[in-house]
Amino acid sequence: MSVVTAVPLQPIRKGSVRRLWLGLAVVAAGSAVLTWNGLRPFGLTKSGIAYQVIKQGTGESPARDDFALVSYKGSLPDGTMFDQTPAGQPAPVDLSSMIPGFSESVTLLKKGGQVRVRLPAKLAYGDTPPQGSTIPAGSPLIFDITLVEHMGRAQMMELQQQQQMQQMLQQQMQGGGGAPGGPGGVPPMPEGMPGQP
Repeated sequence: MSVVTAVPLQPIRKGSVRRLWLGLAVVAAGSAVLTWNGLRPFGLTKSGIAYQVIKQGTGESPARDDFALVSYKGSLPDGTMFDQTPAGQPAPVDLSSMIPGFSESVTLLKKGGQVRVRLPAKLAYGDTPPQGSTIPAGSPLIFDITLVEHMGRAQMMELQQQQQMQQMLQQQMQGGGGAPGGPGGVPPMPEGMPGQP
């Protein structure tokens, strides 16, 4: 003979079912947001570059003829890395002299931004990769790029001129003669000026 123990069921309180469904909806929405952030969709430029913004930057984007300070890693579609900036040492680049796809990719960024791009071969090296590289002819390329800073061409030229002037002055000072006018580059005071004997 078996004994059956009855457990009394409590009636469901009014509103509990609604709260249960609301809780499930919140959990589902949270999962969707986390999944979306982990699987950001790729965008596609008009020229055919597939890109994924990893981190949004701030400020303005550089133009294709600007100079930029970037960190990057370049790899083949199979994951083989062919180039990379050293950690913590971004590289200065003249965007007008880079492969077209790389330049265009940097223009997608703002200062501090990071992007992953897939360049079609026609915007990379096409059928003529650099000599001695591991890049096969006709290969698309993958780049992870971070834009550290950028400046316009006119601003860069002005900065270069200032640096050249500083170097010239340092060379003159180190050469012993300095600037014209006497030892150390200090011109003599004209006669009759205060402080003259």
